[in-house]
Formats: sequence, C-alpha cells, structure tokens
Amino acid sequence: MGALKKHGRTIEAEKIRRANRAAAVGRLMLGEFNNWVDFLKADSDELESLPRRQLKSAVADIKKRMSGEIKNFCVRNFENLTVDDLDRLYEEIKAFKGLEIPLKDFEDKYSKIHPTTLKGYPSHSTVVISLWGLQFKFPEDFLAKDLHKALSAVISSHEELEKYQKSSQRKLAEDKEGISDIIRKESYSSRSVIICCFNLVEAYLNGIAWQFSEYDENCGFLSNRQQTLIKDIGQTTIRDKIIKYPKIVTGKELWNEDDDLVSSFLEIIKPFRDSLVHPSPFSAPDKFGGYDKLSKFYRINADIAIVTAKTTSMIIKEIHQHVTTSKNKWPVWMDEIESLLDEVVQVVP
Repeated sequence: MGALKKHGRTIEAEKIRRANRAAAVGRLMLGEFNNWVDFLKADSDELESLPRRQLKSAVADIKKRMSGEIKNFCVRNFENLTVDDLDRLYEEIKAFKGLEIPLKDFEDKYSKIHPTTLKGYPSHSTVVISLWGLQFKFPEDFLAKDLHKALSAVISSHEELEKYQKSSQRKLAEDKEGISDIIRKESYSSRSVIICCFNLVEAYLNGIAWQFSEYDENCGFLSNRQQTLIKDIGQTTIRDKIIKYPKIVTGKELWNEDDDLVSSFLEIIKPFRDSLVHPSPFSAPDKFGGYDKLSKFYRINADIAIVTAKTTSMIIKEIHQHVTTSKNKWPVWMDEIESLLDEVVQVVP
C-alpha cells in the first residue's frame, strides 16, 4: 500500500512540475521574470516531499491554470502550442538560460506563431526568448536602426552647422575646433548613411529571395540561371537583385535598368558607395563608368546622404508593394526611417 502511495505522489509531483515548467515558459515569454533563478525554480522545487494535501491542492490548481493563463497565452500567440510543447521548450531554454532559434525551426519543432504576434516580421526571423520576453530579430531591423541613427546624426549635425552660416570669419576662427568636430560628425554620419542604405537594400532583397526559395513551389520551376540568381550562388550583383528578383518572385516585371528610380540608385548613387567600400586613387574601370573614386569619396556630404536615404526608401517601397499583398506601404521596420525622412524636407533642401 505504501508503495502505491509513493507512486501516486510521484505522478502528482510530476504533473505539478510539468505544469510549473509550462507556466514558467509562458511567464518568461511575457517578460515576467527578473532573473533566471526564479525561472529555474519551476524545475528545482522539491515537490515529492510536500504533504499529500498540498499536492492535491496543487493538482487542482493545475486545471485552473491550464484553462487560464497558459491556455490564453498560447491561444493569443500560437496556433497549437500544447503544454507538452511548453515543457520541451523549458528544457531547451534551461540549457542555455535563453533561446535563439530560426523561426522556421521553431515552427517545425513547436508551433506556428500567429501573424498578429509576428507583426509582419519576415520568415527568416530568429525567435528570441530571454528575460526580456518573446522577441524576434532579423538583419533588416538591425540595419534599419543603424540607418535611422546615422540619418539622425546627419540631420542634427547639419542643423548645428547651419547656425554658423551667417557668422563672420572671425567668429568661425574662434569656434574652429567646435566647428571641425561638427563637420567630422556630419561627414562620418553621411558616409554611414550610404553604407547602411546599400546594406539594407541587399538584406531586404536577400530575405525576399530566401522566402521564395523556401516556401514558394514555383521556385522549383525556375531555370538554372534564375535558380543561381535567386539563391545568390556565385556573384549575383546588387543590380541583378534590384531588377530581377521582383520579377522572378512574382512573375511580373516591376522595372528595368532604364527606370528613373533604379537608374538614379545604380548609376548616380552607387559610385559613391563603391568609392567607400573600395577606396582607391585609381579611377573606376571604363566599364563601370570610369569615374574618379577619390572625387566621389570626398564629395559625400549631408545632401548626398539624404538623397541616398530617400531613394533607398522609394526602392524598398516599390519592391514591397510589388511582392506582397500587405496593405502597408513599406515593411514595418521602415516606419521610423519614413517618419524621419518626412522631417528631413524641412532641414536639407
């Protein structure tokens, strides 16, 4: 009889521990833990030694929680995340005190995440579970934030320099050191904007191509040349990605090399970017325009940076509206940049 009681106690303790672990994962995703010690208590509490009355009370509480906090959280955020899934997820989080896993792997292993929870984030996002809660990260978001910071610095430094526009030479000489510091800030930030813009466009296009290759059955019907382009095998250029990816993904032409927006980005702005990533006193080869690289390098300023950012914004908006059915004019990670660009008109003509 004693053996049976012990067995029953063990089963009840396991039910409680399993529920506690599942609840802990839910609370962690909501950002309700301040440290890992409290999170790990769900697995380390000694339940088998509790009085039988307490165990029965805890088992009754499980049913309440399963239909309450845990169930509601899962229903709001996931398509079919079970207690067993949460329990397994606890083990993975526990091992590294946090978890980073590709969205695709998370959904294959645990559950689909509701579109409302993803908020329009791309399919190549990484699911991050930490003391900060459930989050998602992806390159475009990082690069968009980089661009926003650089663009903000360009605007603020430009505004600071404008204060000296009507100053006398004597005043300028007196403030030479401070002015030089502002000029360096504007120059550095302007170069950063250009690099960020091209990195962002490429990351965005690569993400679109990856999603198409992973999820769209039409990818299997592409020619070998198109397969090579879309999977970025070999030396796919930014020109090919901008012009050809939208058509490959949708089957419909968006633009060609003669399009004014594309031409402006590739023929006018790109040489400035190339002079930064390939700085050299040698001129570019004739087949690439034969321009003076040093001249392009030195000419980069706030005006060039703003034009680059605006053109980048328009490129991304055109592609976004062409390849998605979203009602949004641009990807969600462009919101802050778009707001900033709306203000720029008042700063740089």
